[in-house]
Amino acid sequence: MTPQQYIQTSLDELKKPIKYQKVDANKLEQTILAKVLSKKFRKFAADESAINTCKKAAHIAVLHNQPIKIGLLFGGNKIWRLDEAPEVDWAELFSLIYFARWMKLIASVYAYGVEFGFYSQDISIERLNNVPRSETDKYSATFRDLLVWFDTYLPAGISFTYARHADEYSDITQYDVEIELARKQLFEELGGNYPEMTDAQKKITEFNVKLKSGQSDDPLWREKVELEHQAIFRTKGLQPYLNDESIIRVSAMPFSGYLAVGSTKYSIAKFWASAGILEIKDAGFIDRAITPTQLAKLRYAWHSMDMGIHGKNFNKIRVADANVQ
Repeated sequence: MTPQQYIQTSLDELKKPIKYQKVDANKLEQTILAKVLSKKFRKFAADESAINTCKKAAHIAVLHNQPIKIGLLFGGNKIWRLDEAPEVDWAELFSLIYFARWMKLIASVYAYGVEFGFYSQDISIERLNNVPRSETDKYSATFRDLLVWFDTYLPAGISFTYARHADEYSDITQYDVEIELARKQLFEELGGNYPEMTDAQKKITEFNVKLKSGQSDDPLWREKVELEHQAIFRTKGLQPYLNDESIIRVSAMPFSGYLAVGSTKYSIAKFWASAGILEIKDAGFIDRAITPTQLAKLRYAWHSMDMGIHGKNFNKIRVADANVQ
């Protein structure tokens, strides 16, 4: 089996119609919840807040005969440390396949289907990590192009959407006013101090931020970035999304109130901060999303690809030896 045959087989399998199971009406919400919380797709245990969020969202969907809604709030750019930036790559495609398999499982017990919405925090990332707007625009454009291409492999009953935080504003300067107010309020609540950070949090900030000239001269630059990071979730434009009780919230890593689903069956790294690769496994492959740190240590060979996907990152793929760390 070639890398292209492996991916094509996954797509063809995904395209097969959903096999529906008959469920008693009085057990429908409970059955939906069991599929949503399937251990096949959860990477970590769900806390009480996440379970309650799932229950409420399922109840709203069933009550109004609407699709189950799943939402992923994410960075909205390909991490600048990767050569793949600023466009989507195989990591996004592998995540779409993975999420779609989960959606098919949920939809097998619910006739109104499942809708998975990506919500890009691009406007925040531009200011937080010093990412140019041209790069977040390019990422969004290539992601939307990928979704159009991928839609041809989706069975009836499941769908994906893509929205940008920036689109909430008719004038982008409105966001600057909101984030400045949120920063000031949070700073005052912290007693005029910046957030305390663990060494792990500082390391993540150092990884994400593309430093401006002189930015690192300030010994508190990491804490100032973290203050803004926390303030983002207080901005007015983001509140309608954050307070929408009809959405089951997911993330790659565990957060209270969110289902931690990773990015592929074998990966928990964020797809937008990773590169997609294939790993040789027995007589075939497994797909992974790996971080720049993992990539730097990886032994791999490039394989040519031609699947009809637009973008600079889909004409070849890395294939690695087994046991990627």
